[in-house]
Formats: sequence, C-alpha cells, structure tokens
Amino acid sequence: MEKALIKLSFRQIIDMHARTSFEKDVFHESYNEFLMQVQAYNRDHQFSTWEQVRGANPKAGSLNYKVGFSIGLFVKELQQQIPGLTDNLGNPVPFESHRFEIVASDITNKAAHKVAIVYTTATLTLLGVLGDYMLLTTGELLSNPDQQEVQTFMLKIQPQLSVSAYALQGLPQ
Repeated sequence: MEKALIKLSFRQIIDMHARTSFEKDVFHESYNEFLMQVQAYNRDHQFSTWEQVRGANPKAGSLNYKVGFSIGLFVKELQQQIPGLTDNLGNPVPFESHRFEIVASDITNKAAHKVAIVYTTATLTLLGVLGDYMLLTTGELLSNPDQQEVQTFMLKIQPQLSVSAYALQGLPQ
C-alpha cells in the first residue's frame, strides 16, 4: 500500500464583508498599512488601484510582504488554527505557516480592498480519499509493521483548499 505525504494550503479571502473580529481587524489594519506603504510606489498619486501601481512598478509586489507585517499579531492570536477550516468532527485544522497577499485595493475606495491569507499545514499523511473526504493523519505515518492503530481525521475537499506539497512513500505490505 502506498501513502502520500502532503501539505495542505487553505486560502481565506477577506474583504469589506468581513464577519468575524479577526477578519474585520485584518481588513482595516491591512488597508491602513497599504495606504501608508503604497505611497513609496505612487509618489505622484497618478494611480489609484493596486493593479495599476503593481503594473507601473514591479517592485511594488513587495507590498504583500510589507503590509503582511501589520497583521502579524492578529494571526498570532489564532494560535496556529486555520479559521474557517475544521475536520469532519468540527475540530480546527492547525497551520504551520501563513502568507499574506493583496488581491485588490484602491486608495480612494476602501470597499475595493480585498486580501487573502494562505495557511499551510505541517506534513500530513494522506491515507486515502473517500468520496469528498480525505482520510489523514498528522505527521509521517511510521513504517512499523507492528503498529496496530493510528489517530486519523477526515477533511472535506472544498473550495480554497489545495494540496500544496505531495510525495509518495511506500508502506510495507
């Protein structure tokens, strides 16, 4: 039987329709930081949208990284739990790392501001796919033939969830 070692990534979109306090905090703080940081790439105020600024100055792509710093404390408060992603029993799925990105923004219209946070899990072992669910266990499954039982969880395949790393490994038969 073959197993697969995987990492999952989940993309959370945050815009003016933010519902949770975390989403609202990220929306407001990232917009305020964007307004401050974008000035370095738009000195003459000739552009109003993120797309225009990025198109005119490729170095503006670093704003994803710079603006991302402003939400670091909010992400830390998540205690490594991906918001909005739970297993089949309602348990939160932990993440190992995250990446912030500006999807869209406009210096004249806060309602146009949209960001995403991509959360990536630690290594998981994919044991199989059952319908719309992945059967997973945390970490690497030991190749111990005497091992009788492992703790597993099931996660529904859904929009914004992706396998971001994949490696096959054989198990003893």
